[in-house]
Amino acid sequence: MIYFCNMVSETQLVNTAVISPADSSMWIATSARGLVRVGRNGKSFTYSAEKGDFSCNNIVALAFDSDGILWMKDAEGGVFSYTSFLGFVKQSELPQSVVAGLEESVTKEEVAADEPAQGAPQRPWYGSWWVLALAFLFFALFIWQLLKNRRDVSKSPAVPAPQPIADKPVTPRPAKPLPPAEKPAEKPAEISPRPAKTTEHSETSLRIKDGEFAGKVLEIIKANFTNPEFGVEDVAAALGMSRVHLNRKLKAENSPSPSDMIKSMRMDLAAGMLKEGSASISEIASKCGFSSASYFSSAFKEYFGVAPAAYGK
Repeated sequence: MIYFCNMVSETQLVNTAVISPADSSMWIATSARGLVRVGRNGKSFTYSAEKGDFSCNNIVALAFDSDGILWMKDAEGGVFSYTSFLGFVKQSELPQSVVAGLEESVTKEEVAADEPAQGAPQRPWYGSWWVLALAFLFFALFIWQLLKNRRDVSKSPAVPAPQPIADKPVTPRPAKPLPPAEKPAEKPAEISPRPAKTTEHSETSLRIKDGEFAGKVLEIIKANFTNPEFGVEDVAAALGMSRVHLNRKLKAENSPSPSDMIKSMRMDLAAGMLKEGSASISEIASKCGFSSASYFSSAFKEYFGVAPAAYGK
């Protein structure tokens, strides 16, 4: 169906308008701006001579034929057809079916203009374009809010799933040897600071200065340092305190740390056995409290500056 808008203004901008039978979009012919296409979603697109669509922007005739092809005629007599596949194509003249449709539509519009419509059916308010536009806007806002909430949920930190407890048998740790009874009459042993690393061995020890607590620590280490499993945690447990508290008390007495004491005793024993030459390196490592011969070799070389095999030669 063809709708002649007849919008009277100073510029006579709109000449006519038609509805596409394919997608119900509206095509508006203007006297100065060419063709304007308005889709059902409210978006518009303009075709004009400046864009190379046709030769004149004053469109005087506009209609769809029975095949759904749009026909138009401009003020300069140019005739064009339009399809979505070919776009605008210049033709020699309008088809007779389109001309007859234009004449019939003009006659109906003139009669409707002369006789005011009475009792004509009014378009319901919910079918107005502004109602449809508002409905589309609210739907777009709803979709946007839904996507935003989903994105916020995906960014929130995931709660780690509880890890199942493996049914692994717990092997009891062997009981630690108790330290020997303290002899109050004995004076804490004193060991001198470790000398610089040289190939020549000298008796190596750490001097313990004033303080009875360091003497207790030294006695515990003497009794257990050959055990490969023995460490600072065992010293602290034997004294009934934490490792941090143990180190703090030794530092207050200007005494070496428990780890330095254990290392010094093991290295002194190993150096003496290497000088005697009565055992292999693997046996010495085992007797001096090292878990493997390779670890003993690297620790010995770091401590004395020479490998165990070359020591004392």
